[in-house]
Amino acid sequence: MKYFDFHAHIILKQLFSDNPNIDTTVSRNDVAGIPKQCTDLPNIIESQMHQTQLAEFAEEVVVGCVLYAMESFLAQEVLKLRTLLRSGSQHKLSATVLQNVVDRKLLPFTDFIMGRTLNNYLNAPQSFNILRRESFAQPLPKNKVNVFFVIEGCHSLVDTSNGIDIANQPFSPAEILANLDVLLAKAPVISVNPVHMQSSNLANHAFAIQLANIQHFIPRGNGLTNDGRTVIQGLFDRGICVDTKHMSYQSRLHLRTAIDANGFHNVQPLVCTHTGFTGIPFRQWANFITRKMPDKQAVYVELAKSMQVKNMPSRPGAPAFNMSSINLFDEEIAWIVQHGGMIGLSLDRRIIGYVGKHDDDPTGRDPNSTFIVDKEFISAAEWTALEIPDVAIGKAVNEDDCMTMAELEESADGSIPARDEFFFDHVLLQLKHYLQVCIDAGIALETAQQHICMGSDFDGLINPFINMPTVKDMDELKTYIRRNFGFFLKNLEDSKSWASRLDVDKFTEDLFYNNGFNYVKSRLTR
Repeated sequence: MKYFDFHAHIILKQLFSDNPNIDTTVSRNDVAGIPKQCTDLPNIIESQMHQTQLAEFAEEVVVGCVLYAMESFLAQEVLKLRTLLRSGSQHKLSATVLQNVVDRKLLPFTDFIMGRTLNNYLNAPQSFNILRRESFAQPLPKNKVNVFFVIEGCHSLVDTSNGIDIANQPFSPAEILANLDVLLAKAPVISVNPVHMQSSNLANHAFAIQLANIQHFIPRGNGLTNDGRTVIQGLFDRGICVDTKHMSYQSRLHLRTAIDANGFHNVQPLVCTHTGFTGIPFRQWANFITRKMPDKQAVYVELAKSMQVKNMPSRPGAPAFNMSSINLFDEEIAWIVQHGGMIGLSLDRRIIGYVGKHDDDPTGRDPNSTFIVDKEFISAAEWTALEIPDVAIGKAVNEDDCMTMAELEESADGSIPARDEFFFDHVLLQLKHYLQVCIDAGIALETAQQHICMGSDFDGLINPFINMPTVKDMDELKTYIRRNFGFFLKNLEDSKSWASRLDVDKFTEDLFYNNGFNYVKSRLTR
């Protein structure tokens, strides 16, 4: 099959060895222990996308390979995971390399992005074909991975600050753009995330990680800053798209509002390369909060998971949404499509709605709660700026519409075929919701179909579904969508009115290859 992926880390895991060998893989058997807060560790550690796996695809493969330097605080947390690997496998996660990241002896841009990552792609022409303007003058090769680059986090473009003390050592917009130009001299870049998982002086980030020590990853800023605007204008001037993934909702709102008000010039389309959907507009968000607690300069919230029972889904087996603000709200989906952008659908099970009963505290901090929840932090400044009313909190939470432990067990603990269908249907619900939002916004179905693709985030340390843990399972997922998406649409109250208008075979082909290929081609040849 042909395969396109907007966002994947093909060689990231190999780069934490003392002597990186990008041809090696990582196995779930390398894991010796499983921590309570990360019961999915074997699936996370296993190689989810590797060039040897992609070599099994008989047709063209195009992947947005991520250039990413691990943040210092994250490296400190990953160091602790070494003890969970078998002694014979611990060399794959070098303590020296990780400590050098923490101590900035391994510089993010010069050493990790350029030295360890980009050069490994450029120096492996037998495995990777780097896409450039001239690449599209002839058919793409089928015997290697066709690669374009995306950058995850502007911290990856900085050597002078490791992000530990943003107040006194902020990321320099001038350094970011100068280093970006150094990189662009070697290879084109399609998109850049302004922020990732740690605090930044460019913009506030969305909470995105569940670790033992989360304090360093809690958002405490307030939207897009002047430094962030400078960097974003620099990206636009270079013809590079802003990837809104990992930006807080307030930061994303500031960006959209500024673009609408002509606050930028040379504006490029916005993309969200590896995301999921909340299932609601932002104005309804507080209605699904089950718990709110102050936490220093932030607000801790737990969010119920709507199954949208108003549309009469089949139960048990109805998937739900992850309503955390890292995901796109309805108005953002419509805006990106209306402005010519592209959305990549993540295959991180948490992002697209599934929390398992063996996950860390699946019902949150209330021992008596029956609701399955997603947990996040919102900065106190943004909570105030967004004027989130306390009276709205929890108004939509009820046991009929929101996932409970009993409903989860009934859906996920039955036969293997029924469980797998439940997992696959999380993808169907995301796709259906995307199309429904576009239609409700007055976007033609034919247009909406062209602005979504796969953006798995494989090998970005994600939690995959156990029935589709690696890229080798994409053919099975594609077959499931082709065979079942039409029936799925016709069985729901809101989508049955337009379901017959969708050519599911064409939509599936476009989703898995054509949309992404056409978008990247248009960006590189413009």
